[in-house]
Amino acid sequence: MNVFSARYQARVLVALPCDTITSKWLVGTTALREENEVRVLQYDQDNEQLACRRTFTHAAEMWDIAPHPNREDLFVTVWAKAGNSSATLWRAPPGAESGALEQQAELPGQTSSMRCALWSTPQPETVVTVEEGHLKKWAITEAGAEAVSTCPAGELVQLWSGALHPRNASLLCTAGSNDVQTWDLRTLSRPMGEIKMAHKQPVRSISFAPHADTRILTAGDDCKLRYWDLRNPGQPLLELGGHRHWVWRALYNPVHDSLVASCSSDCCVNLYYTPQLAASAAAAAATAAAGAAATPAGEAGAAAGAGAAAASAGQAAPASAKGASRGADLDGKVVTWDEHEDSVYGLAWSVADPWLLASLSFDGRVALSKVPKNIKYKILI
Repeated sequence: MNVFSARYQARVLVALPCDTITSKWLVGTTALREENEVRVLQYDQDNEQLACRRTFTHAAEMWDIAPHPNREDLFVTVWAKAGNSSATLWRAPPGAESGALEQQAELPGQTSSMRCALWSTPQPETVVTVEEGHLKKWAITEAGAEAVSTCPAGELVQLWSGALHPRNASLLCTAGSNDVQTWDLRTLSRPMGEIKMAHKQPVRSISFAPHADTRILTAGDDCKLRYWDLRNPGQPLLELGGHRHWVWRALYNPVHDSLVASCSSDCCVNLYYTPQLAASAAAAAATAAAGAAATPAGEAGAAAGAGAAAASAGQAAPASAKGASRGADLDGKVVTWDEHEDSVYGLAWSVADPWLLASLSFDGRVALSKVPKNIKYKILI
């Protein structure tokens, strides 16, 4: 395991999505009495070393960072100071290894309780800020940032976080109180769907599957991870435990639907392997595609509806596939990394290497973990 220690306490760790060659992450600190820092960490694969490549000053403590999907020099920070929180768009000076960030625009909220910022991958000119009681959509241009639309979260709904779909530019999911809300960014007026009581306690994290377009992963204060199909929100596809305290982040692997990692206040990072669940999604997609190709036009609608219903129930695999999978691995936790000595708030897979994972504990310690070889080979072979 490779470890890097920041100078101050920290809660924010995100991967740089634009670099698919080198594993890089951004770390934002949360010092109350010191000037904070944004650090660019890079993993040197040849020497197996995690090192800081760039450091920039940031006055206020940071609670979230949203990097531009295609540019390394642009990112939004969600910060807090003197009881207020807001968001700012920054530009890192080109070539500089340290110094001050260049402010590009303010992204103020409706209230003083900003939770996080989300930068759209399929629509890089769009940023969404999530506040305790509001959502706001921004258009990012060379001139700065312009608010496009805003809406309240709803009565008695306290938003904690959110996630934008990696391919569908109009789909947003938010974690509000114990529920999950789905929104259409084209209108952003009220939720178009909801998972009621997604968890028994507040939901802290949402992650979209890398390939199964309608599947999400949620985690919360009840110490559980739950897998959902948005087409059938009545019950989870799967529930997994393994933590002893609140789960702050749970993320799908960026490439493999069967791998998920999570971090918690119990100072642990868990890795889950769900080959059965991932296979059901793949089989459902294949069955639906085959049915659509073989079905006459007049019957296509009925076949699509049946395929969606089967996929939602997680029962789309044909009989032969089900029989072959009886001796396969069961879905569940496969590894617990307990090298941290404080609550683990940050978690991010490498964009360049899908077998590499970074985690951040409140004491500023960043640790790298690798997917065990036996799990890696099961996926590849």
